[in-house]
Amino acid sequence: MDVSTLCLVLQGCLSPDLTTRKHAEQELSKIQHTNGNLPNLLRVAVEESLGTTLRQVAAIQIKNIVKRGWDPSEGDSPIPAADKQALRDNLLEGLIRAPHIVQVQLGECMKNIVLVDFPEQWPSLLPQLAQNLHSQEQQRLYGALYALRLMTRKYEFRDAEERIPLETVVQTTFPTVLQVFQGLLQSGSHAEIVAELLKLICKAFWSATYMGIPDMLIQQDHFVGWMTCIHTLMEMPVPKEGQPQDPDARAAWSWWKAKKWVLHITYRLFNRYGDPKAGRSGADGDFIVLFSQQCSLKFLEAHMKLMASYSQGEWLSPRVLNLALQYLSHALTLSATWKHMKQHTNSLLTRCVLPLMCFNDEDDELWRDDPHEYIRKGYDIIEDMYSPKTSATNFVHELCTCRAKENLAPLLQLVTSTFDVFSAAQRQGTVSQEIARQTDGVLLAVGALSNVLKKKAPYKNQLEGLLLNHVMPCFDSPFGHLRAKACWVAGQYAEIEFRDGGGRGPVFGSLFQKVVNAFQDPDLPAAYLGHVVKGWVVVQVQVRVDAVVALRSFIDAFDTEGLQQVKPLIPQLLDVFFQLMQEVENEDLIFTLETLVERFDEEMAPYAVGLTQHLAAAFWRMQASDDAEDGDDIGADEDIGALAAFGCLRALSTVLESVSRLPQMFPQLEEILFPIMQAMCSEDGQDVFEEILEMISYFTYFSPEISPRMWSLWPLLYKAFREWAREYLDNILVPLNNFISKGTEVFLACKSPDYLAQASEMACKTLEDDDLGEDEVQPAPKLLEVILQNCRGRVDNYLPHYIQWVWQKLPHVKEWRTKDLLISVIASALYYNNALTISLLQQQNQLPAFLTTWGKMIFANKAGGSPQHFRQMYIKKVNLLGLISLLTLPEEATPPPVQAAWPQLMAGTMRLLTTLKEQQDENAHLNGGAGSDSASEVAESGPDDDADDAELSDDQDEEVDDAYMQQLAREARKLKGERHVDEESSEDEWSDAEDTDTPIDSIDPFIVFADTIRQLQASAAPRFQALTQRMDAASQIALQGIMQYGDVAKAKAQS
Repeated sequence: MDVSTLCLVLQGCLSPDLTTRKHAEQELSKIQHTNGNLPNLLRVAVEESLGTTLRQVAAIQIKNIVKRGWDPSEGDSPIPAADKQALRDNLLEGLIRAPHIVQVQLGECMKNIVLVDFPEQWPSLLPQLAQNLHSQEQQRLYGALYALRLMTRKYEFRDAEERIPLETVVQTTFPTVLQVFQGLLQSGSHAEIVAELLKLICKAFWSATYMGIPDMLIQQDHFVGWMTCIHTLMEMPVPKEGQPQDPDARAAWSWWKAKKWVLHITYRLFNRYGDPKAGRSGADGDFIVLFSQQCSLKFLEAHMKLMASYSQGEWLSPRVLNLALQYLSHALTLSATWKHMKQHTNSLLTRCVLPLMCFNDEDDELWRDDPHEYIRKGYDIIEDMYSPKTSATNFVHELCTCRAKENLAPLLQLVTSTFDVFSAAQRQGTVSQEIARQTDGVLLAVGALSNVLKKKAPYKNQLEGLLLNHVMPCFDSPFGHLRAKACWVAGQYAEIEFRDGGGRGPVFGSLFQKVVNAFQDPDLPAAYLGHVVKGWVVVQVQVRVDAVVALRSFIDAFDTEGLQQVKPLIPQLLDVFFQLMQEVENEDLIFTLETLVERFDEEMAPYAVGLTQHLAAAFWRMQASDDAEDGDDIGADEDIGALAAFGCLRALSTVLESVSRLPQMFPQLEEILFPIMQAMCSEDGQDVFEEILEMISYFTYFSPEISPRMWSLWPLLYKAFREWAREYLDNILVPLNNFISKGTEVFLACKSPDYLAQASEMACKTLEDDDLGEDEVQPAPKLLEVILQNCRGRVDNYLPHYIQWVWQKLPHVKEWRTKDLLISVIASALYYNNALTISLLQQQNQLPAFLTTWGKMIFANKAGGSPQHFRQMYIKKVNLLGLISLLTLPEEATPPPVQAAWPQLMAGTMRLLTTLKEQQDENAHLNGGAGSDSASEVAESGPDDDADDAELSDDQDEEVDDAYMQQLAREARKLKGERHVDEESSEDEWSDAEDTDTPIDSIDPFIVFADTIRQLQASAAPRFQALTQRMDAASQIALQGIMQYGDVAKAKAQS
């Protein structure tokens, strides 16, 4: 397609007629990868005679083609090589010549190509860029600096080895850029283009130095040149003329952006290289010396000047304030800089920091006009990172943590004096807006210092009086922001040790009641309202949210007895939750609800359906909100909604756990939650897939039976695994285990879909995927083991494949845990059908190798003498059942390799039984001295089980004797992840990695072994002789002891 025709098609994309527009888009799609299309689009994008909008459409088309096809994740690039080269040759010039609206699109295109092609496939870019940096034409210089920023950005977060090409970029361009930097600063021009150029220089420097200092910058002349320019720009006043009147527009003005970026650089350099005691080598170490000697104090002085200008009424953008205070917060932690700033600390606190912490006009406007946005900003972590109020709060915290001796007492005097002014005014009914805002600031300081004041004497003993005398009166203030802040501060101190103990006493009780009362935030007497009457209705939402969030700390602080006074409030609390969840998307609300459900799990059953309905509705509402915002540049809102949706699912899991003793409730709850589970098993649910799988696990485990509707989720899980969720197999395994173990008949009988074939395929694909780490492979042998144990004697056709898959994988794994799981599949196969498994191993020519490998693993020891393999009791049990099954192999099915290995197999069985007995005895000791003669009761116990049993026996009045109900409670805690131990880090060999129900739970290997040996003695004397012929006297005694232990366990089991 020639350029003129292409222009007509592009123009069609702008047509108001839908049919014309769709036809044009289809034409562009047809030709996007044809020869010459990309160069022609670039010609249109840079042609000055054409309209800007048409050029923008062409640039967007280039960007999309490059983004999707330049380096696709799968397959070869569909873009012709000649077009790629033509674009590389001309893109920089196009970027330089294009207007800004087009330049942005071409810049995105260049960024993507640089990431893939530079420097190897695009060696001409750097010389072209360097040449344009010498230009006296500002537009050309701007384009070159823009491209340099994109080039350096590629290396911003790369490690040292990946940053090697950056050295060439810096050596080629930075000497010229420094000259440009110096010329711009010396020009005295206030033009916006100068600010834009300065900003680009700062951004390129930022990217080039973010992860390390290039060698050139430790050369004295370059170091001095760059640091002088940075210092000059930092101290340069922002021009008065041209500043927008609107604060938001002013903060986005080019000169304030340039100031922001230079402060970005100074804080990063100071934070990373400002401590001369930081031991680093190479260029970084040399830079630390130079920076600490020549820059640290000068930069500190410049930041102090900025704050002094702010204290005198100069306007600073919020981000500039934030970064300046971050710098000063770090400066007070280093002795060299602290010495030079400590004399100014009091002035800095009283004139800058504490005023920034106060409630201000911007807060008030948002509080009144957009309460939901006020709440969002207050709980948004990203917003906090950029907020001057947060950086001021962090300064106070850092000051009273690192320099507490000199500063904590004076600060608290300032706080107390402000509280006294508020108290006096409140008594007289003359609390002004100014006093209320100052009180809000000191409340923020008190709350922020909670972890300091809780620990330091004498302050920790004075906290109860502070809460009583200064915080509690704020609950009755006519100013809503003070009531909200009082709730927050109360929550920060709810868990302190009051005079009557934690969670006890009149002050604690009064604070709790104040927080609960704030749920309704009732109207105060008219005399108090004054100017806030107009905003009273919207005030309630913010106060109620902070009250609900604070409630979580109080619920955690109550002991079991104290919680009784909360029980009558549950209906009221839930009503408030439900109302707020309809108004506000906030994950902290959900976390409080989750805490409430956890602490009152048994009382929640009557409310479970209502809770589930409201949480499900909230989830759908937040999900719909995220979908509507998808693609818009409002990432903070998306984050809040996503976090709140995640919190809803967490709370739903907590509700399901709370009714885990009531299986009859699950069908009704399934009716409500199935649509969520079904929808989120797709790619749309990736962010919450683990939570969805946990929910499915509850329903497939606790429901009286697995419904056909729940079975319909299996194909969705299988599809997810095949397309995008392979690394989630460990999570998918939990519901799969439930499906297979609880619905075995359906699992085996159904052929559309073929559940058995799909489960086997998931295991196979995982074992064959070389890109997965060993921890991601481990669920595959677990899944095969689940199938073999639950479908004993019914999956013979699959057994050859299972053995082949695990045996092929075994030589390629290194971790002992993975090896154990793979070998255990064959042990399970022996237990499944010993003769068939041995026959298959023979057919695959692997029998001798398997027996040798198995024996070596059983007897392998770590350096300290403990077993290297089969450390967990469950793994021992699986392998013991495989070994014992092998001992009973019919004579006619016993090949010579097995006959030759009888003594070794017997010795291996004895070793595993002996170490299993030691673990059982150790666990019996850990569990409070329980009798070790009941192997079946302690075989799966571990340190965490002790906690579970204690939890069940705490409430003797309930007399929960039913074993099924106890198991349900244990399973609920297991699904919440409370009983899993990080064995990799703890090397805890006395706890089980697996804590799920299995068909072998009721089988005692000691009983099976004793019965097997007696049977061999009675009916297969030659076999028994072959097994025991190499035993010495000590081994014979051990054998008799194990058999006696098995007999005792059998007798107890039968009694």
